[in-house]
Amino acid sequence: MNNIKIYGFTDTGKTRTSNEDCILALPEIPAAILADGMGGHSAGEVASRTAVETISAILRQTMRGISAHERLESSVQAAHSVIREKSRQSIRCRGMGTTVVVVLVDGNVLHYAHVGDSRLYLLRRGDFQQLTRDHSLLQEFIDQGLYTPEEAREKVSRNILTRALGLEPQITMDYGQVSVQAGDRFLMCSDGLYDMLTENEMAALLGRPHAIDEVGLDMVELANARGSKDNVSVIILAGF
Repeated sequence: MNNIKIYGFTDTGKTRTSNEDCILALPEIPAAILADGMGGHSAGEVASRTAVETISAILRQTMRGISAHERLESSVQAAHSVIREKSRQSIRCRGMGTTVVVVLVDGNVLHYAHVGDSRLYLLRRGDFQQLTRDHSLLQEFIDQGLYTPEEAREKVSRNILTRALGLEPQITMDYGQVSVQAGDRFLMCSDGLYDMLTENEMAALLGRPHAIDEVGLDMVELANARGSKDNVSVIILAGF
């Protein structure tokens, strides 16, 4: 798995005046992190940057000796604690929080963890699958059978999260893993992307035989061409 390529791009979008998303590629591990912050003033930016910095530091420090699951758990829990401490120390940062999705490749297995509604997708031989499940009110209503996905998108606000780093005293991350296969492409993204593009469009772009930096830029440009209402962030992993 030494040929893994990781490309990330984040953009303010066409509506927002600041970027509260934060991304980081760690090809030496290899791993990648994407966070979408929330909070007044610049607090969302502080929360997402804190999450990325804390998680990346711990992933670098724990490259040997513990399992990938434990590395993800410890790094996400640490990020949650640091964000809450910063929130207590600063009135400006009071109540800040962030989503996060993290991937960590260990041998032939891609491990992932997430909190919130930033997503991870897998494209494998033309099949496009969402691996994460949103921690949002919209998703809960769908799971409870109160609305179909189409009805929920019309009647429920997308941005009401049921879980995010920094908001509650305790946090539970969702964890998964998938054995990678030759030709797999993984897409990590904030809601600023998937709110503007359909899954068919994301799959079509991701499946093109182009360099992943071109694919990522095309995704962001299409979201912006449609008047992106939020920051737009993507990370693509390929080369398996």
